[in-house]
Amino acid sequence: MKNKLIQTIGVTFAASTVVASAAGGAGDWADTLKNIGKVYKDKSNPFIQEVKFFGRAHYQWNYTDGESNGIDFSGNGGELRRFRFGTSVKFLNGFKAGVRANIEKGGFRNTSIGYDNLDELYLEYSKKDFAGFDNVKLGYGRYKVSFGGEEHSSSKKIKTIERTNLNNFYAPNRATGGKIGLSKNGVDYNFGVYSTDRDAETWAQWDGDKFYYASAEFDALNGEFIADLIYTDAGELNGDDDVLTYDWATSLTYTTELPGGVELFTNVTYGDTGNENVYGVVVMPSKFIVEDKLEAVFRYQWAHSNGGAVIRGSGSRGALAVARNEGAGFARGDDNHTFYAGLNYHIADHNAKILVGVEYEDLSGPAVDLEAVTYWAAFRAYF
Repeated sequence: MKNKLIQTIGVTFAASTVVASAAGGAGDWADTLKNIGKVYKDKSNPFIQEVKFFGRAHYQWNYTDGESNGIDFSGNGGELRRFRFGTSVKFLNGFKAGVRANIEKGGFRNTSIGYDNLDELYLEYSKKDFAGFDNVKLGYGRYKVSFGGEEHSSSKKIKTIERTNLNNFYAPNRATGGKIGLSKNGVDYNFGVYSTDRDAETWAQWDGDKFYYASAEFDALNGEFIADLIYTDAGELNGDDDVLTYDWATSLTYTTELPGGVELFTNVTYGDTGNENVYGVVVMPSKFIVEDKLEAVFRYQWAHSNGGAVIRGSGSRGALAVARNEGAGFARGDDNHTFYAGLNYHIADHNAKILVGVEYEDLSGPAVDLEAVTYWAAFRAYF
């Protein structure tokens, strides 16, 4: 299996270089893609200052070859990973309303289109130079809660086709709540109070438990730090009814540029589910080998639980999706290593790009012994 990893890295890099060379220039359509959604902007209008439409379309494919508890499996499949459309309006010199909907209804080996649910729905008010702060923003609605360095980066701009299992374990589902953002002396602070109730459609109810979120972003040591904390006063939580499944967690991310133009992303996360501690590290160096066009990325992730088998390999995609479809599903484990290597060709910056990669995964635990290699390919576009 480890020999296969080395072989697939070489093959994938060679194939992606050919694709990148053939793609050519972006042309005028790239500017159109970047600006087409900005339908109105007039700061002098006292009522409506801006109207914007936006959307993203992400398609991906993977082939996986692996072994789970002595059972070999292999297979492939495509998926309309994300298909979203939304709009935002800035009005009354400080207010902003936004809504974005998920309109893919598929999953692995499925590209069905149709309204699924609201990704975000919010109302915000911001004001500069207020109460001693450089900027103050208040908001309420259905939000993505960005816990962890990978989650702080939008899916429009992530460098790998999927985020890590460690990130997916701690990232809350879309949550309903209120938040405040404060900026002062180069530090951005964010605080929020959210319902743990998991509503798949719109805004959740407040008749259950709550969780609290805090983060700070600042520059130091020739890089950027992001510190996150989540704490809940809830009792027993589960993924079917609640947006998270742990008592508390903290994350620290540091991103810097090394000599030679290498960007280095490092994240450490630690948390407590009430029954076990789950922690790990993600290290991801990346570099443009053709300026602004062809980017190489490598990622290592280690995730561990010291109290029970709670780590699920490959989220619900990649090795897990193939294993399930081939009748060789695998249980959760307590120790997980993944290695990812890929190339990203930016046709029009992040607005249109092709990603290819290969990932090796090892998941072990009392009821699981998994090794798998997954080939990835994806096209990402947004406006």
